[in-house]
Amino acid sequence: MAEIDPILLDKLSRAVTEDGGFGEVLQSIMGTFGCASATLVSVDPLAPESSLTLTAGLLPEHVKLYHEFASIDPAPIIFSRMPVGTASATDRIFTPDELRENVFFQEFMRPIHLAETMCGNLFADGERFALIGLQRGGDRRAFDDEEIAAVGQLVPHIARALKLRRIFENMAAMTHAAQAAIDRLPAGVMLLDRAGTALFVNASMRAIARRGDGFALDRKGRPFPIDLTARRDLERLLAEAGSQSSVGGIFTVPRADLGGRYTGIVAPVPAAFNDVVWQRRGRAEILLIVHDPDSRSRDAAEILQRALNLTRAAARLVAALAADDDLQSFADREGITIHTARFHLRTALARTGTGTQAELVRVAVRLLRDVAMRG
Repeated sequence: MAEIDPILLDKLSRAVTEDGGFGEVLQSIMGTFGCASATLVSVDPLAPESSLTLTAGLLPEHVKLYHEFASIDPAPIIFSRMPVGTASATDRIFTPDELRENVFFQEFMRPIHLAETMCGNLFADGERFALIGLQRGGDRRAFDDEEIAAVGQLVPHIARALKLRRIFENMAAMTHAAQAAIDRLPAGVMLLDRAGTALFVNASMRAIARRGDGFALDRKGRPFPIDLTARRDLERLLAEAGSQSSVGGIFTVPRADLGGRYTGIVAPVPAAFNDVVWQRRGRAEILLIVHDPDSRSRDAAEILQRALNLTRAAARLVAALAADDDLQSFADREGITIHTARFHLRTALARTGTGTQAELVRVAVRLLRDVAMRG
């Protein structure tokens, strides 16, 4: 038996990841066997997004017409019942009388000058199946034993490429879902390689960097605190996080204009994260999470306002205190006087029945923690 063309095998390998790759494969196989058209069909009713139908040669211009006859096409069902990995042809599985009397062959195949189909069964499991078909015109001889055997030899390679393509598409879907989920987090999240270059930066982290109030990203997407001491601390943690023995650490970055600080965590990346292909190619080694005080204050204030029956202004103050802020920093950020901030504090103490600022903060922190755990 002749060996399979290595160029065709190369096209099959590229079809796993390249759009249009299987179309090139069909064109090559069609040319090899001197056929008028070719078809690749993979059907999975349970996962229709992974189903595939490709045509080449004469068939693309007659797809709409085929849909009118598809329900009476007897070949797919018959071919899908063959042993997986085998091939045959319609002239072998139907008698001449059956072909003459069959509406599909006489009213679809013959009018578009197709005389016979040779088909290989790539996969079959209940309603799921995959087939490759080659259609010859009346201008060439019928498929012989050697050609049928040659298609049978190709079948496992095509089936393997289709399976890998399905895995690749599932991984791509997983990547999209994972990145979309992380992108919606209120905290800034970065995945870095061992050199500290960003492979993924979520929307919150980009928003923090755009403010330019203490935490930025350099040209290579690396985290860059403006404060020199904070920058050195973060660089040390990033260097340590690249080692297998590291458990990570916590860092803080002063906010230049608004007071307060960003608080972040550096940790080794969980192994499962590298099942996902991120925005930049590379192996993620370091996970960096930055708490956005502005985002948390908004969310926390709403929770505290509703749960503790606070005014909006008092809730914003309590949220800031629970995030380790102080009265003066809150007043400066809100553009109010320290006397107004103290008024909001007295309001919060009265409505919660707490006697001191420390007790009020403990109530708020406990409430926010419980809500976060339930979420």
